[in-house]
Amino acid sequence: MQITEKTIDNYSCYIADVVNSTWNGDKFPGSFGPTKVFEFVDYWTLRKRSLQLFKENLYAKGIIKRLLRNEIFTGIVGTSTVNSMILWPKMDDQAREEKGIVFSEMLTEQFKIYSESKNVFDYRKRMTFGDFQEQVRFESIVCGDGIIVSRINQQTGLPYWDWINGNYIKTPASYQPRSGNIIKDGVELDKYGRHVAYHVETWKNDELVMERIPCYGEKSGRVISWMVYGTEKLIDDVRGEPLLACILYMLKELDRYRDAESRAAVVNAMLALFVKKSPSATVGSRPSDGLKRLNTLDAEPQNGNVSAGPAQRDMRIMEPGTIFDDLAPGEEIQSFQTNRPNVNYGAFEQAILSGICWALEVPPEIAMLKFQSNYSASRQANNEFQVYLNYRVKKNARNICQPIYEEFVIQSCLNNQIDVPGLITAVFTPELWKQKAAWLSCVWTGLSRPSVDPLKEVNASQKSVDAGFSTYDIECRKTSGLGFRQVMQTLARERKYMAQIGFVPHADEDNNGKPVYDLENFEGENTEAAMSNLYELQKALEKNGKSSKKLEEAIMQLTDVMENLQ
Repeated sequence: MQITEKTIDNYSCYIADVVNSTWNGDKFPGSFGPTKVFEFVDYWTLRKRSLQLFKENLYAKGIIKRLLRNEIFTGIVGTSTVNSMILWPKMDDQAREEKGIVFSEMLTEQFKIYSESKNVFDYRKRMTFGDFQEQVRFESIVCGDGIIVSRINQQTGLPYWDWINGNYIKTPASYQPRSGNIIKDGVELDKYGRHVAYHVETWKNDELVMERIPCYGEKSGRVISWMVYGTEKLIDDVRGEPLLACILYMLKELDRYRDAESRAAVVNAMLALFVKKSPSATVGSRPSDGLKRLNTLDAEPQNGNVSAGPAQRDMRIMEPGTIFDDLAPGEEIQSFQTNRPNVNYGAFEQAILSGICWALEVPPEIAMLKFQSNYSASRQANNEFQVYLNYRVKKNARNICQPIYEEFVIQSCLNNQIDVPGLITAVFTPELWKQKAAWLSCVWTGLSRPSVDPLKEVNASQKSVDAGFSTYDIECRKTSGLGFRQVMQTLARERKYMAQIGFVPHADEDNNGKPVYDLENFEGENTEAAMSNLYELQKALEKNGKSSKKLEEAIMQLTDVMENLQ
């Protein structure tokens, strides 16, 4: 091949094209725009702007409140699920299961009492556990992050909990971290990038000082504080961003547009009409100066004669029925523009809010409480939001609820307020991590949102189980949020109690209204208590003078059974 000057030029052009066509996301040079590097994020400005929007912007306030009501509602509820298989593997199944149920119920009730007491649970003595969850989630999504701190209540010996907003977590001006540690945006990290402590700006004796709050106890290794984030972050990110960070500008502009249209509507209503003049018209006649209206009802008597003639009243303050009758040549009355507010504002607002809801994983129907008339569309929106809520409830429980529950149980055992054999040994022995996890296992349940059509949902669940497409446990969690085992255990206790008092639910009656189970074979654990309940019920029926024949027959039947058992 003979190389010529033209060949060299073509080859040079080819090399230039290869270099300039490196893929970086551009369709053509500069089409993507400036590339931002998020190594340095102005968290403080983002926090202030987000909080300002929540206070001033109705869209921001509505979105945040809608998420809180569905994610937290009155609080995520915990139910202890002690893993009996791990703790007592050598016991027979029935005894092991019964023992696990006893401990689970005991821990659940103990934590319930603790979590509902403001003076015991909250460091500031203002919030219950449910209120605390709402406050933590609210401030974390508005301000980006914050820390939960465990402080010991000297009166009860139990931990009570404090929440510190991320605005106060700052890098101290004069502090030398320990060897190998660094401080980044107020968070002290070790050489592995793990959180070691948080530096909090606080007031002490009218002086602004920096307080170092460690994440773990130096000797015990137990949790003292941890950071809660409002949104997703990269694994190496130390601080969190507000939920509204990516839509701050859009929400602000939409709010300005709404205010402008509202003001335009007010101005439009105030300027009802004006006088239009032709080029040849003379100086304006100011027709409103001579406005008069005849009104026979306002006739004034003249010389004792009421019907002498109607009075003329000054009508420069316009009233209904006013007529202009004093216009100069070339003048005419015209109304003000009636095309404000913009007739397309509603569609524009809907389009913008739909995009915002898409970014926040919330169906527009849920955020704006506008549902379609057909069942399928509403159900699909409800299902999509339920996916988001299931995810958020699990995340909130893991980040907020579970650590609090674990520290309560451990501290209660250390203070001999709860007897959980072997837990303290497992806590301070790393090799026994399975036993620790088995004792502290807990299931957290959020708001069980009502179905669009409950009857259809229940029928579908029943058919799925009957056909083998699903399990009782899955369908129980869909319907009530509880597992099948929990539901069956609770139903067993309820049926036992109903049998003691002689109440037969409709589901246990045949077509003739008779119980489908044999009451004569009922064995009560406390027949004397059951008999007492029966006699009290009989007296109440006689006292009120009102009774159910069916209930009286059941009482009589159970009375005979109890007497035979005695």
